[in-house]
Amino acid sequence: MQSQGKLYVVGIGPGNVELMTVRAKKAIEESDYVIGYKTYVDRISDLLEGKKVMTTPMRKEVERVEIALNLARQHVVSLISGGDPSVYGILPLVIEYVVENNLDVTIEVVPGVTALNAASALLGSPISGDHAVVSLSDLLVPWNQIEKRLVHALKGDFVTAIYNPSSRRRKENLKKALKLIRKFRGDVWVGVVRNAFRDCESITMKRVSELEDDEVDMNTILIVGNSETVVRKGAKEVMYTPRGYSRKYSISAEQKQVAKMGAETREAVEIARKSEEILKALHPEEGLKGDIVRRCIATTGDASIRDVLRFKGDVYEGVRALKDGCRIIVDVHMVKAGLRRDSIAAVDFADGDRSTKTASGLRNLSDLIEGSIVAIGNSPSAALALYEIAQDYPPRFIVATPVGFVNAAESKEAIRSLEIPSVTTEGSIGGSGICAAIVNCLIEHAERSD
Repeated sequence: MQSQGKLYVVGIGPGNVELMTVRAKKAIEESDYVIGYKTYVDRISDLLEGKKVMTTPMRKEVERVEIALNLARQHVVSLISGGDPSVYGILPLVIEYVVENNLDVTIEVVPGVTALNAASALLGSPISGDHAVVSLSDLLVPWNQIEKRLVHALKGDFVTAIYNPSSRRRKENLKKALKLIRKFRGDVWVGVVRNAFRDCESITMKRVSELEDDEVDMNTILIVGNSETVVRKGAKEVMYTPRGYSRKYSISAEQKQVAKMGAETREAVEIARKSEEILKALHPEEGLKGDIVRRCIATTGDASIRDVLRFKGDVYEGVRALKDGCRIIVDVHMVKAGLRRDSIAAVDFADGDRSTKTASGLRNLSDLIEGSIVAIGNSPSAALALYEIAQDYPPRFIVATPVGFVNAAESKEAIRSLEIPSVTTEGSIGGSGICAAIVNCLIEHAERSD
């Protein structure tokens, strides 16, 4: 026995000894006395050999706390709490009692796995970010306060975990809560977990309208989904709330397919998905060339654009060049603005000589062109200048789609005569949008992990 006493307030988790923390087990091991609600103490009976054990029934919390604090003056005591002692546990009463009575007792709190953590893990991942926790027990909090908190949680679109949803004497509270859920959130999914990680465990996912009173008791926790919560049926039913990664990154194969079309919101993703199906039907070719053609069709809204696209050499050389970190040089700001990577706009380097600004700018960048990707989306004169420059400073890859009726066709024919891999358009058709679309397709392939 230690000369100086101490009180551990120990969270034992949802009831399975394997889910207790190492610190919780060590605290109990160090203790002379273990005190708690009988149901919780029985759950850790295998750890209590050689300990003095004291239990009290439900609603004797104050008595338990008094006993534990008195013993902790001279002994090491573990006061047991289910889940985490802070969350609907015994700790708030301990702290309030100590403060109100000005006691000098050494206290260490040992956190535990909460019931909502356990339930969320069994369901999938409905608790993934912002959430609210509400207890329907009105033994300590009046119903009007509980109702107010629940309504605010529902209006705020928080995933909401509901503790103490029902008991033999409090079934009306659950009925009122379910009515509020339907009123403010609709017929959403609810995860129903009884006896999480304990004997007689059950896990179901139902719409609010499907929930029956006899499925819910004091050993049950409900997790009410928000507007983004999903339930997927399959080999294993799963309930989850996306954290937002799919808005920033492409997660699923479908998202990766449509993300390249600029979709971000759910509605936009659905539109992009349908567009991708149409594009696949118009041009089913697989691989990089097929992706480039479909991107150009999507950019122009004209399936006939595929008939004027010309591929010279190994189109994957553009992807390899980007993976190697080569620079991108473009003719005009419109192409630059449309790219997913930084680029140099040749027009910024024009010196006002007798040629056009874009052609002048390219000539002033001659020493940077070698080994670069050069994208000409607007100016036929820039494409002709590039043809001349490439004799001495060959770029690694060219995208040339200048548009117009003067020199556009001739300039692109000149580019195709070079022994440099390229993508061009035939005749007068082209433009900065098509040019940026092709380069972005190369960039996206370069950024793939494969």
